[in-house]
Amino acid sequence: MRLLPLLFFALSVALAAAFAAFTVEPAGDQVVDLATGVTTLPDGGRLVDAETGLALEAPFIAYQEGVFVRAKKARMTTEKVHFFAEKLDYDVKKGVARLEGGVRLDSPWIEGLKAPGGRYYPEPGVAVLEGGVAAKKPDFAAKTLVADLKKRLALLLGEFRFADPELGVVLKGKGKNARLLLVFDEKGGVSAETEVPEDLYKRLTAFLKED
Repeated sequence: MRLLPLLFFALSVALAAAFAAFTVEPAGDQVVDLATGVTTLPDGGRLVDAETGLALEAPFIAYQEGVFVRAKKARMTTEKVHFFAEKLDYDVKKGVARLEGGVRLDSPWIEGLKAPGGRYYPEPGVAVLEGGVAAKKPDFAAKTLVADLKKRLALLLGEFRFADPELGVVLKGKGKNARLLLVFDEKGGVSAETEVPEDLYKRLTAFLKED
């Protein structure tokens, strides 16, 4: 009578070990579907990606070895950047986390950044937020934002508004081709550049195209 529980435990451990990029810390039960290889954490838990340093916590998580991670009310942390998304779908092979249902981003240099949805690419550390973006500090809004979080750069695209905290002026851009580059220093200061270097513009806007 003890063989089935022991077999189930052994298979669960083997599957978790095979999901090598992640350290899994379940908050309760783990349910393994042996036919599909999908593991569900109905009580939620925490996953840590050993390669990118991305940590994910959520009250519900499902994942398949080397294929995907899905979560509801997910909180992601990478270095000093924190994300919250009502729904997360991380494509492990493509290296992109799709964020839906409302997204929030906080960091030492951007606070209270909200958008309806977007994507996060953990390896390069680039976030794309779309559908209307607004932040509390610094005070700005735009149709779309592409941020290089490792280099502390944020590109505002489309119609935008930016309240410069140092100059006390409000910069506005109109039309789909409007753009503004925000550069953050280590102390949290920010400078705005209307002339965006072409190579930087091409590198960041390349993330707007989904495969």
